[in-house]
Amino acid sequence: MKSINAIQLLGAASVAVLLTGCFDEKMPEVNDINCQHENILKIEDKAMQQDFASKCLRRGNPRSGEFKASPEKNW
Repeated sequence: MKSINAIQLLGAASVAVLLTGCFDEKMPEVNDINCQHENILKIEDKAMQQDFASKCLRRGNPRSGEFKASPEKNW
């Protein structure tokens, strides 16, 4: 009786491990629409959500066009 329960438990655990990789959430493309706050909150995986939000912040300001360095200061 105990061996049947152990075999069933092992089988269920094996199936769970194999199916875990099948449902991975993929990171969306970093663009204006996906980087809106309400769309970032839709990402369920918190680690991926934070990584995606940091990529959105690093992409620069889309309104300015490109990065412009600050003028050199001569005090």
